[in-house]
Amino acid sequence: MFALIEYAVLAALWGTTLLLVPSALRAKRRLLFWFMLAFAVTISLIADGPYAFVDGLLGGVDTTYFIFHATAIICVALFDSLIQTAVSKAGLTSIRKRFALWGATGLILLQAGLFFTNDWDINNIQFVGPGDWSQLVYSFTTWIALIVLAVSTIVACLTDFKRQSDTSLKTALVMISAGCALVSLYVVIQMGVAINRATGGTTVNATVDFLSVACPLLAPVLLSVGLGLRLLIGASRNLSDAGRSRRLLWKVTPLWERLLADRPELSIEAPMSRVALYFRGSHAVHLHRRYVEVRDCLLLHPDQALSAREAKLIQRIEEHIRQASDASRWTTNDSRTDEHQDA
Repeated sequence: MFALIEYAVLAALWGTTLLLVPSALRAKRRLLFWFMLAFAVTISLIADGPYAFVDGLLGGVDTTYFIFHATAIICVALFDSLIQTAVSKAGLTSIRKRFALWGATGLILLQAGLFFTNDWDINNIQFVGPGDWSQLVYSFTTWIALIVLAVSTIVACLTDFKRQSDTSLKTALVMISAGCALVSLYVVIQMGVAINRATGGTTVNATVDFLSVACPLLAPVLLSVGLGLRLLIGASRNLSDAGRSRRLLWKVTPLWERLLADRPELSIEAPMSRVALYFRGSHAVHLHRRYVEVRDCLLLHPDQALSAREAKLIQRIEEHIRQASDASRWTTNDSRTDEHQDA
């Protein structure tokens, strides 16, 4: 039963990763794509089947053990960058990028030094034999990094939770926090088991053994669903706002053309048909620009006649712009992952 759930989780992870390929090829959401790819590889190598398969391809010398920990460190760096990009008002700063890059590189180099200079007897990915203190230090570099990341993410989610009013967004943040809590629990359990084995222990409590299997199964599900829901809500809102901007732009264009027909010096907009403008990008920018130019024209020439319908349209545009401004101030900006795609 566990094996079936395990492979179902892996299929969901790889499916989600493949769905991000078109966006990554279009230079969008690359940071999210690279995280999901590293995350899928890492979680896959936890399972005995994929681990044995990959290790067999590499010659059966347990290099897969090193690859697992290296990809886990990369996951930590990418996920931290992703979270900071999403919840921080400043986005992903250059200092944060360098910290993630050099931190991950340093840990992987330390792991490489420990792995390739020691002759460890590794039967599976969770094994630490009696007296294998170098291997214990090796494992701890990954585990401590995972705990720090999990705690950092939980804090970020709690901070974002207080700013949100949407129940769906709050649910997504709770699921992400729960996934991180399970990751922390799993890491603490593995650290305890490793210390027990390094000091000569040979038995593991049944509850500990159950949690060691359950946590890595449930944590990816909660994280994937939570992140997916967060992304879906953001994309849905963006599409809704884009559709409303296009409709308002279509309606305000005749008014804009009429008011500025004899006053072209008041406009910086290039002449363009309504159809071309509707399907062109940057519709929100064009809407805001034409709204401002209409208001300027009315202020400079108050004798211009407006119908009740046109006056109501201007109010609707003003409300739409204000709501978009409030949303960008108080909610997280999902498009930041595009701006920092090369992190």
